[in-house]
Amino acid sequence: MQRNNQIGFLVEDTSSSQLSFNLIKNINTYLEDKSCDFTVFFENSSASVLNPNFALMSINEVWSFNGALIATNIDTARSLSKCFATKKKFFYVWDIEWTRERVKSVTPYEMTVQAFSDPDIKLIARSEDHARAIENYCNRKITDIVNDFNIEKLVRITNE
Repeated sequence: MQRNNQIGFLVEDTSSSQLSFNLIKNINTYLEDKSCDFTVFFENSSASVLNPNFALMSINEVWSFNGALIATNIDTARSLSKCFATKKKFFYVWDIEWTRERVKSVTPYEMTVQAFSDPDIKLIARSEDHARAIENYCNRKITDIVNDFNIEKLVRITNE
């Protein structure tokens, strides 16, 4: 089986957040002694929490990306479901965002659960607790559990 050397992440932005910090730090660390073509696609342009040693691009450019794509929130998962070029699609559920009032008032349940329902997108949870919450919420099994953007494990999962 051919190994996938292109991995893209879909994020809201790369500003100061736990998600951005862990993602950028772990990719930079991985690239210190291994080779892989990482690209982070962002919805909103912002200053990055750390200097990335890989490509950052607007999500508008994702249409031509043919590597594995990993969404990181409900909005990016909904965008991922519309991507036609990539063969491998994953939703790394970093946060159980549907539990917060802001999300409930802005995004109806049908649209939220739609992000978890696409059979072409494999679900990855951040922890055992998140996995149980996700399975309860959308009645779908989690493919894998990956703690805090363990890039080594994510690369392995995208190559399975």
